[in-house]
Amino acid sequence: MESPNYVRLSVAADIALGFSTGRFKHNVKPYCINLLLHFNDGCKANCLYCGQARGISKGSICKTLIRVEWPLRSLSEVVERIHKSQISGCSLRPFRICVASITNRRAVEAEVEVIRRIYSSLRLPISALISPTIFDLNSIKELRDSGTERVGVAIDCATRDVFDVLRGRGAQGPHSWDRYMEGVKEAVNVFGVGKVGIHLIVGLGETEEEAVKLIQEVHDIGAETHLFSFYPEGGSVLEGWIKPSISQYRRVQLARYLINNELARIDEMVFNDYGQIIDFGVSDIKLREIVELGEPFITSGCPGCTRPFANERPGDQIRNYPYPPSSRESKMFIKQIETYSKPRNTLENLKKYLKSHQDNQHSFK
Repeated sequence: MESPNYVRLSVAADIALGFSTGRFKHNVKPYCINLLLHFNDGCKANCLYCGQARGISKGSICKTLIRVEWPLRSLSEVVERIHKSQISGCSLRPFRICVASITNRRAVEAEVEVIRRIYSSLRLPISALISPTIFDLNSIKELRDSGTERVGVAIDCATRDVFDVLRGRGAQGPHSWDRYMEGVKEAVNVFGVGKVGIHLIVGLGETEEEAVKLIQEVHDIGAETHLFSFYPEGGSVLEGWIKPSISQYRRVQLARYLINNELARIDEMVFNDYGQIIDFGVSDIKLREIVELGEPFITSGCPGCTRPFANERPGDQIRNYPYPPSSRESKMFIKQIETYSKPRNTLENLKKYLKSHQDNQHSFK
């Protein structure tokens, strides 16, 4: 029961396709069906914030990822149910499918095959989330030729230092900052400007200025940034790490929107001694108009991707809105953006947290 014949579905996709039961708060439904490759020997990476990390999953199927279960399903049945939803007039009609890889030597061939089968049957837009550690230029071209419309690269970390601590040598993982950045450029060369996105998780130890620097850098390459707010994954090394403040996340969301829409650049912005944004490089009147519109705070991703409640639990303060915010909700954004406090989720504190975690593990043994 491995890929390409089997894939894992996010719990939202599983409910949407009728494999399991559940309800969507505010009637928000996932119009992008998220699939994840699966191999019995698991992911070979060891990213310290991830539920699939080699060090905690030990090759078994991990229980959760991004807080929720990912049930294993037959790809042929998944394709059949999506096809039925397209022709039955049901309320959910997916118009994008995202196939995510894991770091496993068999993943390249399997992802190409999964996408080929889906595209030949459904002709829906397909996004492929890849790791440049295992996907080289030729593999990226294979994805394009199999029917992939867009590519995502989950860099996740905003700086080389944070990346190395959480994903690279510091985590005893196989990933390299240089290879990931090279992979983004390769994907843009194959798919074109605007067809590639990076995943960036806010709150892993970077400053706002460092996050914005990466957003600007990949925009200049020809890629977009899709933002996530760190949420502790149970069982992971970072399960006790600090979530970013809502103010920190809102400011990075707003900066991302301005840069990706070419309304401002980082060299026009001003940062304080903590690296927090204090001037976004546009007039106060224009900035207020953009904030009250609410668009910067809607989920950023491929067209049709809403990822409902992937950054918080239903009932918590929404980080990525899976629907246009109401005027009442939009009024909160200005206050959140203008609220400043000394950040606690710094790289220095992250290193202290990891050392404490390591010491505790040794004491337990």
